[in-house]
Amino acid sequence: MRFPTSKRGEGGHAHSRRKFALGAAVCLLALAACLAACAPSTAPQPTDTNAAVAETGESDGGDADASTAGSFSTAADFTDVSTGMFPDIQRNAEFQNAGNRGCAACHDDLFTLDKNNGSFVHITNQVGMKKGSYNGDCVVCHYQKMGTAGNIMSENLHVRHYSSPEFVNANGNCWSCHVTDTDENGNIIMKLFEDVKYDMRFGGYPNEDETDIHWLERHGWDEGTFSGVVREADPKLDVQVDQATSAEEDEFNILNFERIEGEDAYDQIEKSVNDGSYRFTVEGVGKPGEYTLDDLKAMPQTEFTAAQYCYVAGYNTAMFDNMPMKGVKLSDFIEAVGGVEAGANTVTPVAVDGWTAIYPDGATDLQSYIDNDAVIVLERYGHDLNIAQGGPVEIFVPGTGGTATVKNLVGIKFSKTDNPPVYSDIAVPSIEAGALINMNTSWFDNDGVQAKVGEPVTLEGASWGWTFGDACNYEVDKILFSLDYGQNWTEVDSPDSFDPYQWTHFTMTWTPEKAGTYIAKAKAVSKNGVEQGKDASIIIQVSE
Repeated sequence: MRFPTSKRGEGGHAHSRRKFALGAAVCLLALAACLAACAPSTAPQPTDTNAAVAETGESDGGDADASTAGSFSTAADFTDVSTGMFPDIQRNAEFQNAGNRGCAACHDDLFTLDKNNGSFVHITNQVGMKKGSYNGDCVVCHYQKMGTAGNIMSENLHVRHYSSPEFVNANGNCWSCHVTDTDENGNIIMKLFEDVKYDMRFGGYPNEDETDIHWLERHGWDEGTFSGVVREADPKLDVQVDQATSAEEDEFNILNFERIEGEDAYDQIEKSVNDGSYRFTVEGVGKPGEYTLDDLKAMPQTEFTAAQYCYVAGYNTAMFDNMPMKGVKLSDFIEAVGGVEAGANTVTPVAVDGWTAIYPDGATDLQSYIDNDAVIVLERYGHDLNIAQGGPVEIFVPGTGGTATVKNLVGIKFSKTDNPPVYSDIAVPSIEAGALINMNTSWFDNDGVQAKVGEPVTLEGASWGWTFGDACNYEVDKILFSLDYGQNWTEVDSPDSFDPYQWTHFTMTWTPEKAGTYIAKAKAVSKNGVEQGKDASIIIQVSE
């Protein structure tokens, strides 16, 4: 369906402009500054083995190679001058080396890197939308020690790169990954290249000040940017929105956090499903005991579609989809098993590997799960859940981050707890601190979209917001689009009739009138006026 667009110029922003970098940039600063003093200045000649790994990402064996095989998928030399996807001008080549910096200079896809990291088994099993995973999908978990969220990323990455033959042989140093900037006090700080390359700081006017733009134009920078990126203040956009489901092959899969010797546990539950011995244990109800999958399927079934969103994904994430599902609403399930015992106010889903939920003991406020339409899911896309999808049984809570969803269930317990934790009580402080993302937009394409002058080009994407109770209610109201670094925005409404548990999917068709490199930005605004904290950006290259 098609909806009208409206224009919002620089002076008509109804919402505050809030742009804050991910916490990782702060945590990386100290180590990055130290590394600057000891970065390799002369690279040793690569051995045959190292050269082969650097070029192909593969090794022919050996324990030492196992941890690095697949880590570098591109043969890089950071001293090679390249503009990459940016305009082929002197500043981008000789001063910025814009095409030979950042994770993408060596790694085609950080998800592939995770899957080839020796014996380590990462929780991400498959990323969505056929997109590549990037550093933003990592740092939200790993910028600090967050309980079960793993180790701090900065120490591992800095030491890992500095001691890597591939990185050293490629003449890598701190500025292969970072850029320098100044804080509000004028102090020099360092940021990740990916956190800057789409924004005005890289384009030459970080203060959104017309004086800066005029200075650039007077000195021969016709586009008003040092980078030569073309700005189009009033692009002719045709945007259509819907709530289409994502294809099954585009879904992302992620395991429970506590996968300790998990393969044995996952193999075991899959075997029990195949031989019919699987049982779902229920405690704290009028009819406790073990239930078969057929027993669960005989209960009242609910079919629904909802967005699945990783609790700690970054902006413009690949860990994001919109799936049709079927199962038993938690409220119907409770009725089918005879109701909960008197005073029970807590639900604890139990997975095959022992994982329960985001809380240490998995005890979660029961009423909040019921109020937010939690479902014991048995099917996706018209078939039984497979193990990678969280099968044979998962509990899914629409409108939340993924940690409320517990997969590969072997049972569920209801009990009485004093002041049981509510999911939003933990999420809200993290959202307010900027550690979690309450609203997000993703482009389904990767950087480098090709287009021609005078020919329409269509890009896809979607926006989604938390809708968990009153405290986390960020239902999408509008999606904003810009082709001039966010100086002007085109607004597209998300209709009131849309299901808040689903994403707002969009297709943006644009006919460029001038050749050059463009950066398209998109962000969501909620019905209560909250604006997405960081724009989702994508690079488009337009030729004659």
